[in-house]
Amino acid sequence: MSLLVLHRNRLSARRLAKALQCEEETTFPESPPDILLRFGSSQGEEGRLLTINKRQNILGLRHKNLASLYKLHRLPFGTQAGDSREITIHIVDGQIIATQSAKQFSKYERQRALAAALRALYLTGLDLGAVKLIVPPRGRVKITKVTSAPNLTPALAKAYAEAITQYIAKKTTTSLIDESRRSLAILPSGKNFLLGADPEFMIKNIRTDKLIPASRFFPLQGTVGCDNRRSIGELRPAPKSSPYELTESIRSLLGKASSKVKSKRFRLLAGSQPFRHFPIGGHIHFGGIGLSFQLMRALDNYLLIPLFLVEYKSTAIKRRRYYGYLGDIRIKGPGRFEYRSPGSWLVSPKITLAALSLAKIVAAYADYLPQDYFSNPEACRAFYRGDKDFFRPLCQQLRKDLEKTPLYGELSSSITPLWEMIDQSQEWVEDIDLRESWLIDQDSQ
Repeated sequence: MSLLVLHRNRLSARRLAKALQCEEETTFPESPPDILLRFGSSQGEEGRLLTINKRQNILGLRHKNLASLYKLHRLPFGTQAGDSREITIHIVDGQIIATQSAKQFSKYERQRALAAALRALYLTGLDLGAVKLIVPPRGRVKITKVTSAPNLTPALAKAYAEAITQYIAKKTTTSLIDESRRSLAILPSGKNFLLGADPEFMIKNIRTDKLIPASRFFPLQGTVGCDNRRSIGELRPAPKSSPYELTESIRSLLGKASSKVKSKRFRLLAGSQPFRHFPIGGHIHFGGIGLSFQLMRALDNYLLIPLFLVEYKSTAIKRRRYYGYLGDIRIKGPGRFEYRSPGSWLVSPKITLAALSLAKIVAAYADYLPQDYFSNPEACRAFYRGDKDFFRPLCQQLRKDLEKTPLYGELSSSITPLWEMIDQSQEWVEDIDLRESWLIDQDSQ
């Protein structure tokens, strides 16, 4: 297959083409190549089989377009050159391949920067590029520049080339399977990775309606603990390959939490925002699986939309003023990341099991789940304003796609209660004590 790097007379593009051992041009050829890599150029048509950085996404990098995009997604953006706390992050298909900065950052600052850069590039629809941002000691990370044609040293060009080669191999393999009608017999089993979670909860005094800090009962560390703000409790089960086993581990830890909070004056609550200014989440962890932009898209569409349709609308809207944005990913290490967009699905065991089962299927077969509703800005606006009527008709196609995967039959019974809630326009209940919804007997503890 022919590969062409199309650029605007850039030395970096020539270095990349040399590392890829392919042709490079500054003008679009008479006939399109099999694979076209746009390095800052929006000329001509797309590649015959594959385009890396599509034309419309290159055009979307104009400043006014980025400003509008990032405003919609609550991502701070603006020009601010020369800041000493600046970092440039190079990304190919969700993989961080290099970082450049004159400043040393803490582990937490670096995590924040990587998450913001990933999200910034993901939202543009680009397949590769570099994101420049500022990481303040306090406050939110700010995006200052996104480019599809970064400056490349020979060593950096080689790193890009290695990642691009892997990306092309994956995309062309997926394309061949698509052409054969995605025969279920040749798809992988999808079981060889781990699921984890750290769902959050809060404690309420039902006599006073006051927040009771989780640190009153739980330490910062441990399988049942509190977050750094000390107000929010977390369950931290060991990772499992099975959603059923992980759900049972969560049940066990909830029982452990209940044994510490014995007073019936107190209620354990989950959902989106049990108290004002205290949004909580149901972070889902993945281990032993590579992150990609397609996986991020699949999680946003095939996991987040079904959960969005059953969450309690009023508190979910409030939560998304601060958290729960599209594409909210945090890198935890090589082959490990957490998806942070959903609210705390800990509200009931059936929703917990459904969420984890969907997460397993989506991660296993992300490359074969084609819907990308959030490429439409109106869908993004509907999501942030909590418009369930916009997404309810779309969910039928999501369900059909999921049902085609080999793993769905094994997990269908755990997901069916979620579809039933969606069909009946039901929302999860947030003011019920978790011990009641999980049938944990307080009297026996």
